[in-house]
Amino acid sequence: MKRYPLQTLVRLREHRADVARLAVLEQQRVVLARRHACMQVEDEITQLGIERANQRTRLLDPPPPGAGWPAVLAQRESHVEWLGALIVTAQQRLVQAQEALREAEQVLDDARQAFFRAKARHEALEKRRDSWRGEQRALESRQEEDATADLILARGHLAQRPH
Repeated sequence: MKRYPLQTLVRLREHRADVARLAVLEQQRVVLARRHACMQVEDEITQLGIERANQRTRLLDPPPPGAGWPAVLAQRESHVEWLGALIVTAQQRLVQAQEALREAEQVLDDARQAFFRAKARHEALEKRRDSWRGEQRALESRQEEDATADLILARGHLAQRPH
């Protein structure tokens, strides 16, 4: 296993955390787009339902002058059925869009977990680096204290020596 310098590892983990954060942002955009697509299909279904309800209320309106009742009634019923078929098709598209949304939300959740893992690893490494720096400072401080103590002892020995 190859060992990397600590600073290189810190930068690598920081980069990984940034990449994971960007992946989360991208997945959030995907989820938003899929949610918007679901809302559009729902709006389409609502509009088709309103149109079909309006056509049903006009089924028994008198036919235009010169048109036969059976032909007009058949045409109106056919139009209501056609609108119903459009609603069924839109409902199927809605089910597919909702499934795509659920999948996108799952991918987003996975991306968030990956980001938090990467962020935690980066923070743990930074904490380890800071701890190591503290240990190095303490070691340097002890070495300076030892050097100072050696100097004091050396002065004391020099002062005690006869000339």
